[in-house]
Amino acid sequence: MTIELRLTDVDPPTAEPARTIYRDIVNLPDPTILGITIRYFNYDDVGLYMQITGSKTGYTFSTVNLGLLASGANAYLNLDNFASRAKPTVSQLPNGEMSETITLTLKGYTDAGYSTLKWTFDRVVTVIWINSTDAAFTVNEVDNFDDGTVQGWVGQMIDYYDSYGDGTNTVNTVVATNYVLSPPYSCQLSIAHYNGYGAGTYYAWLRGQLYKAFTTPNKPKVFAIADVRINLVPQYDGYAFPYGKQLQILNGTAVLISLGKAPDNVASEYFPRQKWVRVVFPLPANTTLTLKILFALLVRISITGSLPQTNTAYLWLDDFKIISK
Repeated sequence: MTIELRLTDVDPPTAEPARTIYRDIVNLPDPTILGITIRYFNYDDVGLYMQITGSKTGYTFSTVNLGLLASGANAYLNLDNFASRAKPTVSQLPNGEMSETITLTLKGYTDAGYSTLKWTFDRVVTVIWINSTDAAFTVNEVDNFDDGTVQGWVGQMIDYYDSYGDGTNTVNTVVATNYVLSPPYSCQLSIAHYNGYGAGTYYAWLRGQLYKAFTTPNKPKVFAIADVRINLVPQYDGYAFPYGKQLQILNGTAVLISLGKAPDNVASEYFPRQKWVRVVFPLPANTTLTLKILFALLVRISITGSLPQTNTAYLWLDDFKIISK
């Protein structure tokens, strides 16, 4: 194996865990879009020009040229709008579920024109579609915030880093009207880091989370569905580059799902910002847990003066559900 494609942040030589993508058809557009974050490796003795595409009957996949990857290197990239397919119909999901597989193909070429193919690597991924409104499912929890409260969700700043030193932080959890899926409200967490900086370039990253305690039903299948949106708003007198980095969902301290990449100083999107993203994931049955939706965002700022700087990261949550059967 001289090139490799992974969809997790698990490092070799540990085997890549099986990856299943869960999707809920309710209120999805038709056709529906698939975006993923990939991690790709070059184990060859020479640099390779990498390319990714996919295959599955009924899907349309992009072919994305990833550029030159040096020998021994690996890289992450978010592929937004990577594939599309017609949204499955209700009749295609008997008992509220349907399973299919897609094949992602990574290719390594020796030339910038992508004409001389040297290596190919396939990764098969399971996609499980559910219909959360199907009568087979019991709806155990709905948090849509339309009663004007945050319905028990708590916001917290976990930690932060800035290359110029310490500052002060603020955290705020409110119902919001600026971005919603089911009017009039969503839940909005904002975490802000303030400091006074001199001229120059600095990096800062912020990590925060929304959390709430639940007891899951005692049934063979339990799913959570979370519609989330993230963004970062830097204040500056020079210029700034905000980058979406990572979203994780945890059962207490155990990571249930990890999307994107931990913050670094690389100017690349690892998780899409300024758009709603639906995350569907299984939960353990008959368990009391604290569900945490954690996000991390990076800002790189070049300052031409010495005004104080405030960077604010936002997470919105709407139409959260727990269903079971």
